[in-house]
Amino acid sequence: MKMNSKNVTLLTDFGTEDGYVGAIKGVLLSGMPDVRISDISHRIQPFNIRQAAFALLNYYADFPAGTVHLLIIDPGVGTSRKGIIVRTNRHYFICPDNGVLSYVLEREVFEAFRIKEKLFGESISPTFHGRDIFAPAAIKILSGEAIDTFAEKTADLISFYRHFEKISETELRLQIAHVDHFGNLILNFTREDWEKMGEPENVKIQLEHGFLHGIRKTFGSTGVKELVTTWDSCGFLQIAQNKGNAAQMLQKKVGDQLILKIGK
Repeated sequence: MKMNSKNVTLLTDFGTEDGYVGAIKGVLLSGMPDVRISDISHRIQPFNIRQAAFALLNYYADFPAGTVHLLIIDPGVGTSRKGIIVRTNRHYFICPDNGVLSYVLEREVFEAFRIKEKLFGESISPTFHGRDIFAPAAIKILSGEAIDTFAEKTADLISFYRHFEKISETELRLQIAHVDHFGNLILNFTREDWEKMGEPENVKIQLEHGFLHGIRKTFGSTGVKELVTTWDSCGFLQIAQNKGNAAQMLQKKVGDQLILKIGK
C-alpha cells in the first residue's frame, strides 16, 4: 500500500519549558516547510515508557494513512539501545526500541528497521537523538526516500505487554497494565479475549473485601462514587469509580494483579 502524507505526530516527555520540543519542530520544518505537526502531548511522566505506549494506542489509528508517529521517551538515549522504524500497512513509527510500541506490536502486522545512526552525520548529540536522528528520519520517510537506504531490517523488538494468566477454566489472573488520568485501572484483558470465551455474563473481579460483578456499558450505569467494570475505548477491561478515582480508592498501581472469576 502506497502511503502519501505530510503528517507527523509528536509524543514526548520533554515538557514545554526547555525548548527541546521546539528544536525537533525546527528540524522537521527545515526539512519540509509544509509538514503538518500534531502535538499529542509533552507531559508524559519523565521516562514513563508504559504511559507513552498506552497514550499511543489511544490515537495512532485515527490519523491518516502515511502519518509518521515520532515517539521520544528515551531514557536509554546514547546507549546501545536501537533506534527503530516500524512500518504497518497505514503508519510509520520512529522511536527507541524500549517497549513504547508494545501495544502496536500486539495489534498490527509490521516490518521493523534499525536506523543506521552513522549515516546521520558526525555531530549527533549522544543525548538528543530525537533532534539529530529521529526527526531527520521522519523527513526522509515523508520525502519518499526508501527506508532501506538509511535503515536495515531488524527483529526481536522489546515489548512489556503480557497476556493474562489462565489459572483454571473459571479463574484468570489479570494485571493492571495502565492507570489513566482519571484513576481508571486498565487490565490486560480485552473484549476479544472475552468474545473468544463465549462472552460469559457471570464474571466478577475479586477485590479485598468482596467482588465486583458484571461488565457494564458505561460509568453512569452505577451510583456516584461506586465502582464499575466496563470496556475502555480501546477494548480493554477497566475498573472505574463513577466520578471518582478507582486507583486511589483501591490503592492499586500498574503491575498489581487481580483475579477474574467466570461463573457463579
